[in-house]
Amino acid sequence: MSLITLILAGGSGTRLWPASRAATPKQYLSFDGGPSYLQQALLRAWAVSSDLVMVVTAEDQMDTVAAQTAALDAPPGAAPCYIVGEPAARNTAPAVALGASLARGIGAAGGDEAALLVLSSDHAIEPEAAFAADVGAARRLAAQGWLTTFGIRPTRPETGYGYLELGEQLTGGYRVAAFREKPDRASAERFIAAGGFLWNAGMFLFPLRLLDAELHRHAPAIAALLDNPPIRTAPRETDQSLRPPVVPPSPELRAAYAGLQGISVDYALMERSDRVAAVPASFRWSDVGSWDELARIADGDAPVAAAEAHGNTVFSDLPVALAGVDDLIVVVNNGAVLVTRKGRTQLVRDAVQELGERRPDLL
Repeated sequence: MSLITLILAGGSGTRLWPASRAATPKQYLSFDGGPSYLQQALLRAWAVSSDLVMVVTAEDQMDTVAAQTAALDAPPGAAPCYIVGEPAARNTAPAVALGASLARGIGAAGGDEAALLVLSSDHAIEPEAAFAADVGAARRLAAQGWLTTFGIRPTRPETGYGYLELGEQLTGGYRVAAFREKPDRASAERFIAAGGFLWNAGMFLFPLRLLDAELHRHAPAIAALLDNPPIRTAPRETDQSLRPPVVPPSPELRAAYAGLQGISVDYALMERSDRVAAVPASFRWSDVGSWDELARIADGDAPVAAAEAHGNTVFSDLPVALAGVDDLIVVVNNGAVLVTRKGRTQLVRDAVQELGERRPDLL
């Protein structure tokens, strides 16, 4: 079974404002001087011996993706990579169907017998070898006819993630008995105490034939993207600095997207299908979905001075001095300042919404 890797790069990353902006969302950033999160995802795609790699992104970000792809030193024999533009943001289910449609349109190896590995462009995952081993387990489940997701063993009663409730054990994983939405604190603590629950990482491996059948069964409007492939023209060749071929939205794709409502692949497919399995991840994972989460996995910058200030984390382009404050996250980036208390960084999204009304130039 050949492997096609689809990287979803359409997010806006508003919870990491002011570092993440509309022009440079989180997936194009690096907080440690190394490859961006998108580039890390591309390296993972090549590390699992993909036969084809695709990145689905917003139309106005296609050349940014192509430039970051071209800047990487791809390993010898690396699979070709296509950059695919969406005419509008419609969440992950249409993006997955679009990727599957393009894979067919360009004659990807294996056709309907191939598997589609769906990755996010803005996650932190390590080590690479453990990730590759878990993809191997998911491929074995796919060969047995399962839509497979990757679950993360919880380390705390997190209320910002959805949960997978595990059922019967399978070879290489577990059947998913139920999807649990982002819980309140008491429910999250109950899940942890009970065992048999994983965080939903939002990464998947689908047999293309089964994906087609289950989308037609549960989400026929989205499945129409597979019935009538909207990619009808050759990819646009980029210049030498933007080597990967770019596939801009066709008129047919614009028309198809105009009639679609945004919906995640979880809601459209995974929570409705009875053929869903999970691989408990052996790799370390973070969705880098908030400043709290980034503070857990990154060291930040040392303040130039601190007086009676404890437990603070700083990410700053300018010198920062702290006095008499505890447990804060201070961000100075892109000419803007964010100050938030640890444990409350989910409120950044609300602040950004207000900024959009008052100062849209800061977004």
